[in-house]
Amino acid sequence: MLTVLKNQNSSLTISTLGAEPQSYILNGIEYIWSGDKAHWPRRAPLLFPVTGPLREDSIAVNNVKYKMPGNGFARDTEFELISVTENSATYKLTDNESTRVFYPFSFSLTVTYTLKDQAYEASCTVEAPSEDIYYTYGWHPAFSLDINGKDCPLDSYSLSFSNNERLDRRYQVNGIFNVEKDFLVGDTINLSRKETDKGPIALWNVTSDEVTLTSSLGEHGVTATLGSFNTFVAWTPNNNAQFLCLEPMYSFGDASRPCEMSQMYGITKLEKGKTATYTNEFRFF
Repeated sequence: MLTVLKNQNSSLTISTLGAEPQSYILNGIEYIWSGDKAHWPRRAPLLFPVTGPLREDSIAVNNVKYKMPGNGFARDTEFELISVTENSATYKLTDNESTRVFYPFSFSLTVTYTLKDQAYEASCTVEAPSEDIYYTYGWHPAFSLDINGKDCPLDSYSLSFSNNERLDRRYQVNGIFNVEKDFLVGDTINLSRKETDKGPIALWNVTSDEVTLTSSLGEHGVTATLGSFNTFVAWTPNNNAQFLCLEPMYSFGDASRPCEMSQMYGITKLEKGKTATYTNEFRFF
């Protein structure tokens, strides 16, 4: 089921499947990737309870293994639409028989999208109602490169960070990270297919509050705020797809991680009865 939020200049369309935005249009320009199956069928999924590839496509809890898709199961699960206002929609996913096939914990996710002036806010509250849980979380929205004209080349785009950074880049080779030291020194990454074809540009320990995607060939762009996250990933598949994902995350792991969730690096332990909220904004111009 789709919900459409509108204001004077923009609209945001969200699906109950994965609580996933399907479209963001500002002044007649579509910013979110179309989901063309020839390249990548998703548009703007959320990632829970894992981010990144896993050893044997599995997790383990107390030495019991569970099959788990890379980037988690929530993006492929129906959420309940629990409220809609003029400018916001809230969705909820609670553990059930289907989720426990992948993930044995009791949990709930409450996801709210709020349409703002030339932006939308994405907020998720994770709750551990009856036991300690382990997870990580991230947003994975794909933004069209055609915002600056049809077939505007990726190589014309750059990523600008709000702080000067000194960051290593991680990218996957057969699911395991290679590390490129000092990939970003300063505040700008000039993008190229040569670099994105290696795999995700995964940056840990980011200090910037926001990252902005712009092109030298046009005036339109996207800014992603990092909020409480300090991991940022930029990704597009190596098939010349006309989009780039801007992904604020809690952490991003690879298949070298142990299967046991409590032993994974970059994992969050949320204690029984506690909640954690992650809020990020995507701004458009």
